Formats: sequence, C-alpha cells, structure tokens
Amino acid sequence: MGSHVAANPTIADRLVVVLSDIEMGAGGVLDDFPQSAFLGELILAYNRPPFRDLAVDLVFNGDTFDLLKTPLDGAYPRRVTEEIAVAKLHRVIEAHGDFFEALRQFLGHPEAERRVHFVVGNHDLELVFPQVRGVVAAQAGGQQVHFPGFAFDLGDLHVEHGAQVDPMFAVDTERPLMTHEGEQILALPWGSDALLEVAIPLQHVLYDLDRLKPRRQVFELLPEVRDFLMGKFWRYWTRDYWRELLSRNDPVKRVSWTLLKEVAYRFGTLDTSVAEGAEFRRMLTESDRYAVILLGHQHQPGWWSFGDRKLLHTGCFRDEFMMDAAGNVQRLIPKTYAEVYLRGDRVVRSHLVEVDGPIPPPGHAPRSVFDVLPRVRPLLETPSERAAIAAAHAEQEAKEAGGSDEPPPKSS
Repeated sequence: MGSHVAANPTIADRLVVVLSDIEMGAGGVLDDFPQSAFLGELILAYNRPPFRDLAVDLVFNGDTFDLLKTPLDGAYPRRVTEEIAVAKLHRVIEAHGDFFEALRQFLGHPEAERRVHFVVGNHDLELVFPQVRGVVAAQAGGQQVHFPGFAFDLGDLHVEHGAQVDPMFAVDTERPLMTHEGEQILALPWGSDALLEVAIPLQHVLYDLDRLKPRRQVFELLPEVRDFLMGKFWRYWTRDYWRELLSRNDPVKRVSWTLLKEVAYRFGTLDTSVAEGAEFRRMLTESDRYAVILLGHQHQPGWWSFGDRKLLHTGCFRDEFMMDAAGNVQRLIPKTYAEVYLRGDRVVRSHLVEVDGPIPPPGHAPRSVFDVLPRVRPLLETPSERAAIAAAHAEQEAKEAGGSDEPPPKSS
C-alpha cells in the first residue's frame, strides 16, 4: 500500500484517502458490507510507516452508510424525519463498531494531523440532518470529523459522490429537506422513492442478486426475475406513482420531463448505469481550477485523463461478485479506492488502489445466479403479479411495434 511519495516530505506533505460506496447496513445477510474489522485494519495502516509522519485526510465519499436500505420495525419509511434517521443510524452503528473504533484510533494518532470527512451520498442522504452528523462525529471521535455536504474540496482536488449527475438520484443540494405536517423530512429523489416503494421491500428475496456482476447478464439468465421486477415497476410508475402525485397526498412525489425520460430509458432497457459525466470532463479541460476530480456512485473504477489532470472513479467498497457466462459466481471483486498526495494546495500524485477483501460470511453470495429462483417463483404465482407482468410485456411490445425503441438521451 505504501508509496515512495509519502516517505519524501519534499514531494508531498499531505495524503487524502478516498473511499466510496461502502454501504454499511444493519448487519445480517442483508448487509452489503459485513467486514468492519477489515476496513478498520486498512484505516489504521495509515497511522503506520510510511504514513506515520504525514498528514492524512480520510474522505468517505458518499454511501458510507446504507441508511436507504436500513429498516425500522420491519418497514422502510419514506417520510424520513430526523428522529427516524437517527434511529436507523444507531442500527448501523451497532453492527459496525469496529469501523468507529478504528476511526477513533486513527484520529488519536499523535505523530501527524488526522482528519475524517463524510460526503453525502444517495444512500446516506440522512447526513443532512444535524443530529445524524452529531451522532457520527461523537462515535468517530469528535472535533476532527467534518461534514462538507455534497462535495469536498482541498486545494485543486475535488471529491463528490456522483449522484448529482444521475437524474434518478440528484437532489436540490440547497433544499435537501421539506416540511410536511409540521416536520422536516428528507426530500427524497425519484430513484430513492421508487426503490423504497418497489425493490427494497424485496431485499429478503433479491439481496444477493444485487451484488452480482455483470448486472445485465443477471436479467438475461433470469428472465423470470426480469419480468417480475418489470411488472412491479410498471405498476408503480403507471398506477401508484401517478395516483399519489395527482391526489397530492404524498409530498415526496414530484415529476418533471427529466424524470419521465430517465424512467422510460431505464424501464425499457433495465440499464442502471450512469454516464461518466461530461460536466466533470469540462471542468478539467476548460479550467485550471482542479487537477483531480474523484467520483463514486457507479460501483465501477475508472480513469480519464487530460494531460496531467484526472477524473477518477473510485469503484465501490461494498461486497460485489463476478460471475461467469453460465451464471456461476466466481470470485469477490477487488475493492478499489484512491490515494491523492498534495504539497500545499497542489496535487502531486494520485492513483487508484486495489485490495482484496476477506471471504464474506456464508449466505452473502449465491453459488449460482439460479439459486434465487426458489425464492422468487412463489411471488410470481399470484394473479396480481401475473397481470402486472403481462401489462409490462404488452407495453414493451407496443413500444417496439411503434418503432420507438430509441432511448431518450441520458443526462450526464
């Protein structure tokens, strides 16, 4: 993990370590990151040589906590108040004590400055609540824990989660809360609302499929699951969503042309990927403001360069698994994060770091993609699900017959 840069103070006087999409949940088989001790060991390695005498900033770039998928009393609240957010966070803390213990030890390092920063992501939007930030800071060790909001800047380094370039998960960063019945609640983005209504209540059935890659191959090998989900989302977008929107009973539901285009594209293709972000490339090519921009959200590491400037995607740190063409699960995908070295306000080196995670507990990955079918098939046998699937098929066939299979342009 070490680098000659850290050992030479004439080259760098600060290291910024950036991890994204850890997605710590409430423990158990539904938790996408059951390995707090492993992460704690990685964090504390930055208190040892060659980093011992170097200032280190640890940046958690969004979706550190999977509060979106953390239930309370068996339910997934959509009108999330500060009280609900704190209660969900405490469930995550209880399951990941090793992580917070490691942060306390990291910040207690006596040889050089240590700071920790939590950037807001779409799975931990609850970080906009002051009490949530207070609980995290107290658990992590206090004064050197910072909450920069939706982006973190240090010199000519820019870090943000990436959900703001995803039309399904972008929020108004100036107004992430709304008032409903006298209480402030999260102004959930469209994608989060749909997941809470349709997919997240099915975690107990589909949790391990969400961890498999390539995602498109999952649906090609399991047309029953594809049809089941398409039927669910079809019913949601064409009936439930509009009924609530028109009745004005649900403050979270809003609509725009951008939403309609993105829903049409993703519903028709089952493509959940996001464009890399032309605006970030423009930021690097048209201005000298930033030398390095770091993004997460996509769960796919990547590197784009313009001379000595870089756009880096840090991949994800949660558990994800690669399968072969026959659907057999082959291996745990290595976890990827970034190191950025600075001298003063200038980046002097940056790169991605790949590490192998520990073997996950039993039940966190199927041996084969087909192992999930016994859990799904009973859900497909109800008349309402058969009707929803038939409606989704009819809609898709009508679209194809009309020649309108060109997806709307994806926002970047």
